[in-house]
Amino acid sequence: MRSARRYAFGFVGIVAGFTLVAAAINTWVNPLRVTPAPWSDPSLEQYREISNQIRTGKAGILRSSGHADAAFVGSSRVANGMDPNFEGWGDQKVLNLGCSGGFMFETTGISRYLLEQEMPEVILFGVDPGDLSSPFDTRPLGDYYGSPFAPGGDRVDREMRYLIGISTLEISIETLSRKHRGKLASYTPEGLRVRSDKAGQRSQIDFIRSRLLGEAFLAEDGRKQRPINQDKAKELESILRMARTAGTRVILYIHPQHAVMHARAADKSDPPVFFRRERPTLVEMVDRVNAEGLAGPPVELWDFFDFHPINCEPLPIDGRERMDFWGDLGHYSLPVGNTMQARMMGWDVPLEIGEDYGTRLSSENLEERLEEVRAGYEAYLNGPGARDVEWKEELFRKAE
Repeated sequence: MRSARRYAFGFVGIVAGFTLVAAAINTWVNPLRVTPAPWSDPSLEQYREISNQIRTGKAGILRSSGHADAAFVGSSRVANGMDPNFEGWGDQKVLNLGCSGGFMFETTGISRYLLEQEMPEVILFGVDPGDLSSPFDTRPLGDYYGSPFAPGGDRVDREMRYLIGISTLEISIETLSRKHRGKLASYTPEGLRVRSDKAGQRSQIDFIRSRLLGEAFLAEDGRKQRPINQDKAKELESILRMARTAGTRVILYIHPQHAVMHARAADKSDPPVFFRRERPTLVEMVDRVNAEGLAGPPVELWDFFDFHPINCEPLPIDGRERMDFWGDLGHYSLPVGNTMQARMMGWDVPLEIGEDYGTRLSSENLEERLEEVRAGYEAYLNGPGARDVEWKEELFRKAE
């Protein structure tokens, strides 16, 4: 009996010792920033890699910030393209909470958490073209349900995992290793994705070619005129109302895409407006929320999904290494993201070509805007886009 008791006490002591060591290391390293402590090491800030648990890491950025004056929310277009340190913000604390592969249900959940925790002065909410009319739910695909952003769940278990979990300890050790090797994290401490851990990057045109072929089945999505997903619309409207009640300014903006993404030569005779139902739905939603006597400023709605020259930049099939304005057909560059910020916030625009980029939408100019977009598509097909559309369609023909 005595030996069994000694064994039990010894085992408990080992477990307790490991728990204390894990807690000490995890709070000192604070690899996902979800357990900030007075003794957390600030010298590790540039090495805290969140790419494997992006939602948890973005929640950690918010937890560790102390306060956020403004925040970007949305998908990878936000994560890669919206610089929270853009000069227009001055000394305000701005966070990029965009999550790769995260669409409307995740973005509204993150916005709700943000408003409950911080009540920032401004939220810039990116809307992906086609998301509002898609039933696709990205929440089960990443770490959303295991992150602080997800409502409900066993919060005690989650916080204990952050504090003493073996998985967290492994990330802590990897963080220390990154510092030793001088390998910076993919994301800045404010949440902007600035580099990739992937080795052997392909040329831009090769990447675009493979994405077009791999996602050819999506090429018709823009013209299908699917019904609006009412669950997504209700969640978004709820967030807009919650923000106005809290006194937070919300700027909704529809992301741009490269013009060739949905284009086809056969549209020349009758060019459609892609995702035709989404703009009217957003305009009506904003009007409803703004008509209510709430404390905050009116919600604003901007549209960058058109055929502006930035969105019609020629593909690099003529010997150029890269496009200036696009990382790929769905992700714009930082100069474009900065131009979008400047347009929405009323600041000086960094790109001269972007002085007229985007349109603030309202019920008064909606029909004019839809016709402008349709006419822009027609001009693209019959002008600067003809070469790129032919290249894309030849690519599809060869793959058949």
